[in-house]
Amino acid sequence: MDWFQQDAQFKIGDTSKFSAAFWYPVDGKPWHGSGHYTVSCDWLPLNFISGGSTLTGSGTATTSSWDAAVAFSLLLSVVAFCLSVFVGYRVSMRRDTPYTEMSHL
Repeated sequence: MDWFQQDAQFKIGDTSKFSAAFWYPVDGKPWHGSGHYTVSCDWLPLNFISGGSTLTGSGTATTSSWDAAVAFSLLLSVVAFCLSVFVGYRVSMRRDTPYTEMSHL
């Protein structure tokens, strides 16, 4: 049962107030007010639309900044992949250490 009346019913197409908090227990201590992290001290409007949901408000990023972040992460991923292939190739081409079978040890 919801003693604090915090449960809400959501309808597609309506805007509802939303807040979320994350509690991380340290040293086995029980929950206390200053021991959690939250999105915001205020309620955030949450719009439910058919096929997805969006958070609106002043704290959300614009589309152009998300595009730049996606492009940067894609570039970083490609560079990391190419670097790992190069390092794997270089390591596999080194034959300085002779192969020794386990049965001869």
